[in-house]
Amino acid sequence: MFSSHRRILAGALMVVALVAGVGWVVASDRVQAVGETQYNLNLLYQIVNQIRTKYVDDLDEQQAIDAAIRGMLGTLDPYTEFLEKKQNDEMKMMQIEGKYGGLGIKITKQDDGLIVMALFDDTPAYNAGLQTGDRIVKIESQTTSSIDVSRAADLLRGAPGTTVTISVQRDGMDAPVDYHITRAIITIPVVPYTGIIEGGIGYIKLNQFTEEAGAEVERALKRLKEQGAQGVVFDLRGNPGGLLEQAVAVAGKFLDNGRLVVYTKGRNASQEKSYHSSGTFVLRDLPLVVLVDEYSASASEIVAGAIQDWDRGVVVGVPTFGKALVQQIFPMSDGTALKITTARYYTPSGRLIQKMPRDGKEGTTAAGPDSTKKEPSQDPISPELQFKTNTGRVVYGGGGIMPDFNVPFPDNPPIVAELSNRSLFIKFAAQYTARHPEFKRETFQVTDAMLDEFRRFMDDKEFTYTTEAEQALDHLETLVKKQPVSAGVVDAMTVLRGQLKKQHTADFETHRTLIMNRLGVELGAKLGGSAGRYAFAVKVDPQIQAAADLIRDRSKYNRNFSIETRPARTDGLH
Repeated sequence: MFSSHRRILAGALMVVALVAGVGWVVASDRVQAVGETQYNLNLLYQIVNQIRTKYVDDLDEQQAIDAAIRGMLGTLDPYTEFLEKKQNDEMKMMQIEGKYGGLGIKITKQDDGLIVMALFDDTPAYNAGLQTGDRIVKIESQTTSSIDVSRAADLLRGAPGTTVTISVQRDGMDAPVDYHITRAIITIPVVPYTGIIEGGIGYIKLNQFTEEAGAEVERALKRLKEQGAQGVVFDLRGNPGGLLEQAVAVAGKFLDNGRLVVYTKGRNASQEKSYHSSGTFVLRDLPLVVLVDEYSASASEIVAGAIQDWDRGVVVGVPTFGKALVQQIFPMSDGTALKITTARYYTPSGRLIQKMPRDGKEGTTAAGPDSTKKEPSQDPISPELQFKTNTGRVVYGGGGIMPDFNVPFPDNPPIVAELSNRSLFIKFAAQYTARHPEFKRETFQVTDAMLDEFRRFMDDKEFTYTTEAEQALDHLETLVKKQPVSAGVVDAMTVLRGQLKKQHTADFETHRTLIMNRLGVELGAKLGGSAGRYAFAVKVDPQIQAAADLIRDRSKYNRNFSIETRPARTDGLH
């Protein structure tokens, strides 16, 4: 990383200066801060010189300084990162062009683990069977518990055609499973699908907030208006965020000009900024539902929060990720960069929706000049976390955007989860469409005959799965083997296992509709890529259908805003 002792020491001095900078926030006496800085610089010189001359082996100074930088950043929040040149270049490419060489996933750090936050269609990761919510516990032979997101992304990305092995822990799995995935060029569509749901409801899916997000959403909205849409479902599920300016641009497609979208506060006055909606196109005359989930983060939360605070639309889904921190990238030497959290953002009503860990901190470092102030209670009924929307409705801060209507996505039953884990829906879709070239995306339906063929396909693949009851029985049998029991107990357990196996056949019939829907989604994807996937999914996705039903039920939709009637504000709500 650094090519000479002088540059290594310069990097080290930068580290100490930054550490001392944290001290400046707390110290009221600037002279004292400067004195502490000089002491730290002298101490660092002494340590480097002693190690260089006395340590038993040669000092790898590049590695030592790299560790010092990453170690210091590790005491801050997870979003402050040192970016090596390759990482910096890739980040610019992703933000501007929306493409990179890798697997096709978005990851985040949670509880010392790497979580798959978003998964893009027809990418190596998707085709291998990864799922949102998967925990990546190893990349190659390196455990992920001690590496940051930046380092993990660097390990996952690479030249197309090269292979990476990752170990994945998933809910319901007894042990991690290894995936050997070949990298490819990943091009992420900003708006992968726009269409009309049954009943004249428009639907837009936004994947991320790149530089084209505002323009793409505007084009999609104009298309829906031309098609006679009676309302809009705006899907931000799984959207991990992106550029703050594009969040403002997207929100501005739904809010009148001049409305406050978000404001930021940081350590310095220069970080106190307000962002307002502007533009020549505003969709103000159609009902709007914003769909969110636990992986909707950052810019997605800015948009959902602004729409909710101004009572422009209804938020449906589950509470969002809770990331209200603003990062800026500062170029360093040799193309490297430092991505630093410089501010927090607040919704128009004044909500800070940063989700705090149980210790009440975003990281392990002081939060600023008032860092000794106790964080507000995370109890959603706490008055400190209650805010008012434009019409006086109560909304809450302190932990993501809370939906107006909580509509969780149903959990997959074990049979469907295991079919997904083994990618059998994807594999069958590929096989079926190859055998049936007459199959058309626009008109296909999943028939009973097709489902029977899928069942034979499952048998050919020797498909099996284990229910929670069978797992419990496995545990019971292990315990029984450790102590003498009567033959009757053993016979009873044998009979029970047989009955549980028979339940597998019943499970297929019980979840027949869900299995047909999953087949339809994968067949649509095989026939038409992302557009084909969404064209079928919008007809069967329970959250999308709940959102569309809310728009169709105008009385229920309007009641959401009628808690208290007040004159509309045209400035900020705080």
